[in-house]
Amino acid sequence: MTSWVKFTVSIPDTQQDTLVAQLSTAGFGGFVQEDDYIDCYVEKKKWTSGVQTRSREVLQRFAKEYPKLELRTETTDVEDRNWNAEWERSAGIVDATKKIVIKPSWKSLRRRDKGKIVLHIDPKMSFGTGHHETTRVCLRLMEYYVRRGDHVADFGTGTGVLAIAAAKLGASRVIAVDTDSWSFENASENVLRNKAGDRITVHKGSIVALGKRPFDLVVANIDLPTITKFLGRLLTLTRKGGVLILSGLLMTDLVPVLRLINRRSIIPLLLADEGEWIGFALQRT
Repeated sequence: MTSWVKFTVSIPDTQQDTLVAQLSTAGFGGFVQEDDYIDCYVEKKKWTSGVQTRSREVLQRFAKEYPKLELRTETTDVEDRNWNAEWERSAGIVDATKKIVIKPSWKSLRRRDKGKIVLHIDPKMSFGTGHHETTRVCLRLMEYYVRRGDHVADFGTGTGVLAIAAAKLGASRVIAVDTDSWSFENASENVLRNKAGDRITVHKGSIVALGKRPFDLVVANIDLPTITKFLGRLLTLTRKGGVLILSGLLMTDLVPVLRLINRRSIIPLLLADEGEWIGFALQRT
């Protein structure tokens, strides 16, 4: 049986989504959010081999951003458990955009969902259920820019929600990649759940798994450090005239991102925001 660590952070629910997004970059497998705390789960071997250090660094940065918050933490060893039961307790239908809803299998569609695009997403231990602002920001931008027949790349796919949305918005071919084993398994399951296996291929790996052929649209909902590292490659993977969508970014990341794209062959098309989070649609020239 796999040994896990539960890292609990006491924090008001108003700041939880922001912290979860930042902690997701530290290597945690999943999160359960309650009224005044977050339980963050990770395999014990990963916790001791780097996640513990990275999570402390994230919390130090977060404390500087929100100096009035009193963050308390607790670490507990736990045995393997029924993760689906945990998610069923906390996840529900999300009105992601005016046209798109995200629904777990244990929820029934509502009358008002008739005629909308429905993304059937059962989260495992992956980030991307639609409850977070950046997922919804990306979906809003994708509604504008995914065209029927497009070839789309999803870098850091998580649950596969954006890849599946691309297919349902008309893309004929989608390649989704993620370095996390849980995400690869979960995204693959969700692709089949949405009957989109003929259009979506999921790979476990980093950006090289996307190949070399350019795409009509590339989406990367990750974080500023990863976008900074891979921006050049992401642009290469976007065909001339194609669209690159970037999110996982805070409003405070706006200036650093503008500096990143300055003097590159990029035309900013649209900026979308929700709460403290932003996303860009950029066109490669």
